[in-house]
Amino acid sequence: MALIKSSLLFVVFIVFSSSGYSEKLPLWELGLGFGGLHQSYYTGTKQTRGYVFPVILPVYRGDFFKSDDKGLRAQLFEDERYKLDFSLDFNFSVDSDDIDLREGMDDIGSLLQIGPSFEVSLYSNRTSDWKLNLPLRAAFEIDDSNVDSAGYSFSPSFSFERKFSTVPLKLGLSLGVQFGDKEYNEIYYGVDAEFATANRPAYEASSGYSGARFQTAITSKTKSRLIVLFARYDNISGAVFDDSPLVETDENLTVGFIYSKYLLKSKTLVNK
Repeated sequence: MALIKSSLLFVVFIVFSSSGYSEKLPLWELGLGFGGLHQSYYTGTKQTRGYVFPVILPVYRGDFFKSDDKGLRAQLFEDERYKLDFSLDFNFSVDSDDIDLREGMDDIGSLLQIGPSFEVSLYSNRTSDWKLNLPLRAAFEIDDSNVDSAGYSFSPSFSFERKFSTVPLKLGLSLGVQFGDKEYNEIYYGVDAEFATANRPAYEASSGYSGARFQTAITSKTKSRLIVLFARYDNISGAVFDDSPLVETDENLTVGFIYSKYLLKSKTLVNK
């Protein structure tokens, strides 16, 4: 059950990179479907996991709160070039028994990151958009019974979006770097003295550069269904915790897909 809940939150974040193709869209929509995902447990381990999960896709295009083609957010300010909103990110929980490097260590709960995101439109026309994204987020580690503060992250990125007028298709690309404070970097890469072994010395992560990330997604959206194919590549070479005993590789590749069919829609239409 915990895995399904985690998967659904992940889908809510990823899937709204999709885009509509009409000037007016329903105020709300509800889609149901399924998705698949394959990834390493965290960037730094070679061990991977994969699964199929159900998708519940709520869409809402209100004046303030929005979960639409531009993300799940509370929109605070927007004009033709600048936008400030409140957005989120999410990472799955980690069972240390599944990872050789973390054997005997505490599990890592699901990680919810939430905070303001400032977006600058660098160039835009009818088919293409170039943007600078500056999200600053507070992290919270969630397990079965507790929600604990887990530091802060800052992930500036450049994104490119290309829409195709002849087919319901969109290509999205994003390239950025990541930074975390000491508490945030400790989550995956710190080793407390009580968990130190001969092959895993105690380690204290510091704040600073946490790696680079490239993301791409191909989205096909019609009035009745949504299909998303996505991939994300992370590289932590040169990160402040690159010498952690919990790091055996600098790379991580996440790939996945989502299919959802819209079952319910509002009769009320709003501007896109």
